[in-house]
Parts: sequence; C-alpha cells; structure tokens
Amino acid sequence: MPFFSIITVCYNAENLIRKTIESVLSQDFTDYEIIVKDAISSDNTLSEIPKDERIHIYSEKDSGIYDGMNQAIDYCSGKYLIFLNCGDFFASNTVLSSIYEVAKRQGDTNTIIYGDSLREGIKTKQPSKISPFYLYRTPLCHQSMFYGKNVFGLNGKYNTEYTIMADYDSTLKAFFSGTRFVYCDVTVCKYLPGGISESEKGRVLKKKEYKALRDIYFSQNQQRAFDFKLALSFKALRQKLASDKSPKLIRKIYRGLVNLVNR
Repeated sequence: MPFFSIITVCYNAENLIRKTIESVLSQDFTDYEIIVKDAISSDNTLSEIPKDERIHIYSEKDSGIYDGMNQAIDYCSGKYLIFLNCGDFFASNTVLSSIYEVAKRQGDTNTIIYGDSLREGIKTKQPSKISPFYLYRTPLCHQSMFYGKNVFGLNGKYNTEYTIMADYDSTLKAFFSGTRFVYCDVTVCKYLPGGISESEKGRVLKKKEYKALRDIYFSQNQQRAFDFKLALSFKALRQKLASDKSPKLIRKIYRGLVNLVNR
C-alpha cells in the first residue's frame, strides 16, 4: 500500500499533463501512486504521460471534474490522497517528504493536512488553525490539501450537484463533522489560473453556489455576525485589491499583508 495517492483528472490536456506528472515523479519521497482519471480524451493526452510503474491510468466517461474525482477515489490505495489538476504541480521536490513527516504523527486518517499555495508567483499562506469564520469567508486551496483515506468514507465523496464549489462543500462537511485539520508550513502547489470558475458564467454560478452552501452550514445569526465582521474589515476594498483586474504588484503586496495575519 503506497503512502500517497496523487490524483490527476484530465480531459484533452495534452499540453499540460506532462508537467503535472513530472512534478510528482521528481519528488524525493517515492512511496506513492499516481492515479490518472481520463475522461476519454480525443487528443494526445495519454501519450504525453511518462512511463512509470507507479502510474495507473483509467479512461472512463464522467459528467465533469468532480464526478471524475469520485471515480478516481475508488481506485486509490494510499493512506493520503491529493488532487493535482492538469497544469498544477508541486512547488518543490520535497513537498511529499514534508507532508509525510506531519502525516506519520497523526493517530488516524480522518485528517486533512493542508499547506500553502502559489498562483502566478503570489503565495497564499493558510492559517495554522482553521475557524468557522475563516471557512465562511474563503475556501481552502483544494490542491494544497491532503485527505486521509477515511475522510471520504466518513463524509462521502464530492456532491456533483455543485459544478464549481463541490470541493468547498466537502471541506465544510468535513470540518463540521469533526475531521481534524492539520497545517503543514510548506508551499504545496503552484496552480494554474483560469478555468470555468473564472469565466463570467462561472463567477455567477460560483457566487450562487457559495451562498447556497453558506445557508446550509452556517446559521442566519452566524452569517449576520460574520458579514458584520467582514464589513468592518473593508471587504469590498479587499476584494478589489485581490481581484485579477488589480495590478499584479498590488495583489502581491496585499497578499503579503494577509499572509502576515495568517501566521
């Protein structure tokens, strides 16, 4: 049984998948398997995958990325799972060894170990302790989260009714059901911007799903209290500074200040 299962869900990703897989193969910790769940690509995606006995490829139809992830979970045999999408890659060749040192100290695998992430060279530092307020205002970076093998067994897989925010739903469900969240002070991934969630249609759907999930997991009193707290912290201004429409230098400075708060 490998210690890690690294899952890559793909469809027509011939220009992206090799870099993602090679970032795994370059790790100094080698006790892992790579699960490639392909949605029957019509391009050269599969031929771009390097040859390695630890890579297991499954080509099956799916209804979208979260359905593909659910299918992939069934093929995993690792103690901890991570989803690394095409175009995303590990930030260094010591990521798995760093996470392993934290994971081996955990008493069970109903645990999510999470770290930091990079997007367009800008680092997002996660807080060392997750609170309901933090999860209310922002999701954790999905590609920086390692799921203990029991997390999905106890809480269920991704709810495919959500097109954009199924990973956020999964995080909230795990948090409020008692799953332990453990921070590791390491930059886990560099992830690719873009995708459906950043299109005009995707942003509208994301906002709708975000509200629906908040209504499920947070009481009206909690939402009013958290919204008031956010208003006091100049939410509208912060969103403008963090937006992709803001100059990169401004975003980098703003993120640096947020990272100091999250220490």
